[in-house]
Amino acid sequence: MLAGFLLLRAADAGDMPAAAAWVLGTFATAIAAYTLVECFQLTAAVAFAVWTVFVLGSSVVYREHASSPRRLDAKELAGLLLCGVATLMWCWDTAEAPQILTREGRLAAWIDFFIHGGVISQLGDPRAVGRGSFDLADFPAPLLHYASYVLPAVFAGPLDLPGLPLSTSVWLPLGFLTMCAGAYALGAALAGPAGGVAAVAALTLLPDASSYGLRNGLFGYHWNILNTPGSSYAVGCCLLSIALLQRWSQEGKLRPLLASAFLVGGTALVRVHVFALAFPALLASAAMATRAVQRNKLASFAIAITAFALFVAGFYTTVPYAVPALELSLDGVHSLVEPTAYTGWYRQLLQSYGPGAAVPVGLLLVYAASLGALTVFYPLSVWLTHRSRGLGAIDLVPGAFLACYLLLWITAPVSQHGDPTELTQRPFVILYAVIAVWTAAGFVNWMAAQGDRAARRAWLALLLLSGLALPVLWPQTGTLGKLPRFRWGSEYSNYRVEEGLTQAADFLRARSRPGDVFAAQEVKLDWVATDIATELVSLTGMPAYLGRPFIHLSRGGRREQAVRERYAALKRVAGEENAAAAARRLRELGIQWYVVADGAGPRWDPERRRAVFVDRMVAVYATQ
Repeated sequence: MLAGFLLLRAADAGDMPAAAAWVLGTFATAIAAYTLVECFQLTAAVAFAVWTVFVLGSSVVYREHASSPRRLDAKELAGLLLCGVATLMWCWDTAEAPQILTREGRLAAWIDFFIHGGVISQLGDPRAVGRGSFDLADFPAPLLHYASYVLPAVFAGPLDLPGLPLSTSVWLPLGFLTMCAGAYALGAALAGPAGGVAAVAALTLLPDASSYGLRNGLFGYHWNILNTPGSSYAVGCCLLSIALLQRWSQEGKLRPLLASAFLVGGTALVRVHVFALAFPALLASAAMATRAVQRNKLASFAIAITAFALFVAGFYTTVPYAVPALELSLDGVHSLVEPTAYTGWYRQLLQSYGPGAAVPVGLLLVYAASLGALTVFYPLSVWLTHRSRGLGAIDLVPGAFLACYLLLWITAPVSQHGDPTELTQRPFVILYAVIAVWTAAGFVNWMAAQGDRAARRAWLALLLLSGLALPVLWPQTGTLGKLPRFRWGSEYSNYRVEEGLTQAADFLRARSRPGDVFAAQEVKLDWVATDIATELVSLTGMPAYLGRPFIHLSRGGRREQAVRERYAALKRVAGEENAAAAARRLRELGIQWYVVADGAGPRWDPERRRAVFVDRMVAVYATQ
């Protein structure tokens, strides 16, 4: 929070609510710590300590220039309380997932949390820091959107915890709280404290579009936020960026604009999918707020479209393997996520009339599936806002997001590892958040314009409805957000690990030390959501010799070569005739621990007599 307040003052926005300071402080801390970890191979805890010293020093140096701190009033406290309670309500079940895994052998959360836990260990666990990729030990880790992972990684060393519990119990709730705080900051900027509360309520207390209408579970806002927590950090940052952009458009000061650009630009290191939509949308919004563009609308539009077309053409020219994702993605999001309220309809339309008719309809269905009732209530709120206070340049922001989302769908490529929905479906969370916040703020502004009595009644109604909604909604958050609504998702939301794996992980964590590497016998080159190696990294904090090879193979180059060499080396280990020869090969490869999880021993020890640990399906071998 201290970092956030300092940065708000630096941005000439010191009077913004405490929620804004939380978002800005969280963002700056994540970016600074991630930079230190990547550049100097520090643990996240050490990087955080360095950043803390810098922030404390800055607060002392600039104390005499700072204005006296702004006091929180009751309305702002109510908003912050709603942010906290909503976070607790939505994140409680997922936070319990590691305990359920230990008791029952199933992960009561989305399967990707194993991967998230591995990344957290890579950044914060002394066993893994400095060892490169967590699932390709001692090979340089690529620079990816991992900044938010640093925050839970700070606790890995001091609390001696592996990545999985930190991902479910720290990373997720911190991100959700950041999203709520960003919503409050933008809602308050648009419509005062009541607008802030309404914005938080719109994102946390109302059902999202997957609960009604077309019932497309892939566009469930709550499910996406809870199961890809990096999105919640990015959404919160982008919402605050819009609030700062509004301040610039009203006051004309440069610093809020720079802070807004800093936030939205930095989301590339937080969640690149959100950045892909938010950056062009906010760039367009800022441009449309300038007098030069307002005086030359047609020419400015032509320049923008030309620049975008040149960028897209340049991308597809320089990346020859890139393939447009449009048709594949539309088929995927409309036809492969049953049950929906329109099961089979899009594919039938495609077969009957071809892509010329199906693609435009499919794009309209995307907006209907992702926004739901907001497709009606947002235009209504715009009309009411126009009648009550008039529209300003900042009110073009939602339109910019809607237009840029369409352009992103039309031009986005299939991802490097073959997922056509990577840059089409994933970014919708920021679109939903922006439209929901704007709609809520618009209705609050309209009610406030009816007079002081109406404004007070609106405020009391918000508090009353929020207070009533919380106990009603709390027992249903698991169904509404944690569990996927599409049928194939059930396979990955209550995933059972091999019997004995959690016990083997406890054994390895207790006996491993920094510098150790483990290898799993069961490694496949084909696509897998997870594998034994990935799960063990998340549960032990120790890097794997090789895990989920397909994700590395898709990147090509030296990484692909390293994967194929390691895969062949593990096959040779598995094919050895005696334990001594296998142990010698493992030592030559720099592997200290070898894990077999098929219920039988390896070829060179079928009865598992040489294992240092055996529990049901899992056997662990030490090579020393």
